[in-house]
Amino acid sequence: MKKGDFGYISSMKKKSCLAALLLACIAALIYFSGLHFFSANRTAVGIVTVVVCIPAAMALVRFIMFIRFPSGNREVYELTESLRGCVPVFYDSIITTPEKSYGVNAFIASDGSLIGYTEYSGVDIRKLEKHLKDMFAANKYQDINIKVFTDRDRFTDRLEALAKRQDGSDLSWENSVLHLIGRLSL
Repeated sequence: MKKGDFGYISSMKKKSCLAALLLACIAALIYFSGLHFFSANRTAVGIVTVVVCIPAAMALVRFIMFIRFPSGNREVYELTESLRGCVPVFYDSIITTPEKSYGVNAFIASDGSLIGYTEYSGVDIRKLEKHLKDMFAANKYQDINIKVFTDRDRFTDRLEALAKRQDGSDLSWENSVLHLIGRLSL
């Protein structure tokens, strides 16, 4: 599963958990077998073990970041899919700002706009929108209208309006906007 697909968050939880466990087991195996076979050279065994622990720790941090957010609601996914037409969508994203991380169920780019929907509690919409505007401005997207919704009805109304205007002929701008969302997302 790749970034932007529905279910990405739960997939990454499983992958990062398994990676952390596997790498920790490998580190333990290296350490204890190294002590058994190379007891005279404990320093080298310790160094090799620490080198293997680094990716295990990184996988554990990734797991901790993803475990904080549930996977997106299937009902929201199905509703978005039924309304989007040919408009590209980026699902299950976690946008990290300097202060906090925010979960967003879906981002849609179309007609000079980027809209998002989040059902997660505790999302400071103004800070998230400001962060996104700053990131897009830094990447030469000056005139983009960014709006993140917490009200599902307002989100679906806006999505329907964008889908009606999009004919699907040239989606290069939309895809580049969602590509940047993918780069900004965990």
